[in-house]
Amino acid sequence: MPYNKKNILKFSGLSILLTSMLSAATPATPGPYVGVYNVTDTTARISFLDNSTDEDGFKIYIHDSNDVLDSTLPVNPVLVGAHNSVDPYQYADITGLDANTLYKLHITAYNADGESVPTHASSKNNGRIRTSPLVCKPLMPGEYVGTYNITDTSARISFLDNSNNEDGFKVYVYNYNTNALVKTITLPAVSSMGGYQYATITGLTPNTLYKVAVTAFASGCGESAPTHASSVTNGRFRTTINTCPLMPGEYVGTYNVTSSGARVSFIDNASNETGFHIYAYEGSTTNTLAKTVTVGSKSGIGQYQYANITGLDANKFYTVRVSAFNSSCESPKTTPNSVNNGRFTTKP
Repeated sequence: MPYNKKNILKFSGLSILLTSMLSAATPATPGPYVGVYNVTDTTARISFLDNSTDEDGFKIYIHDSNDVLDSTLPVNPVLVGAHNSVDPYQYADITGLDANTLYKLHITAYNADGESVPTHASSKNNGRIRTSPLVCKPLMPGEYVGTYNITDTSARISFLDNSNNEDGFKVYVYNYNTNALVKTITLPAVSSMGGYQYATITGLTPNTLYKVAVTAFASGCGESAPTHASSVTNGRFRTTINTCPLMPGEYVGTYNVTSSGARVSFIDNASNETGFHIYAYEGSTTNTLAKTVTVGSKSGIGQYQYANITGLDANKFYTVRVSAFNSSCESPKTTPNSVNNGRFTTKP
């Protein structure tokens, strides 16, 4: 290649570029171990080894649990100046974190020539911060959630209160097979720490498997961690099959007879009825239905139910039959067998 002026300039420029590249030196990577300690609900203290003498400072990049830079923090990365001292370790306080949250730290050293390769979070105490729950957040209720008194549409639960600062509890009821949330119940705090809380869950579907999660909550502090259903008797239950209620007591008393009606009474033999149907027929057969009265279930099993039949014709013989019903089906009807059992004649 001829050594003309143009080529000489080219070589000179390349020499200057190479000299510049060789003189550029980014600092060495800190660490690699990044100690994490003094962790609170919003802060943590960290330490790391300074492996350079030419850094201007350090950048602490705070990533979320997915190892993505957390853009919700007010300052990220956090800048730390170089502290040239006999102590080879650098220290920094990380603030403004969210409670009960996992963070991953990546630290670089930097100067005018650029940044070092970042450190890598690799363990619970190396570059990973799990902030504690809010100081005011209540503790999770007793992990065991008892389930009992189960019917086709309801269940009773109990759990231990582990806090003294909760405003109440939330009971989340899920379909066990689909994980769909079907009901949420909010309970006031009625017992002291170490006492039991109780709740009745109603409006459920018969023959369905459910699981229950319970949290304690405090205003402004959020909810505790939820309990976890782990067995047939711990937070998990299956409602019973909805069967027809038993027929009411065979004897149906008739009294307070007037020219247009009468009062009847009968024994409730079931615990799963929604209510009762009272059928009043004209005459001694069930060929002509004159009146149907429906009453809700008011008493417990073995107790008496009452109903008034009105709007009847004067001086007419009536036969009364009673059944119990629920959303699934209706029980058999009672059978009148005497003048005082399901039979009466209205007054003239």
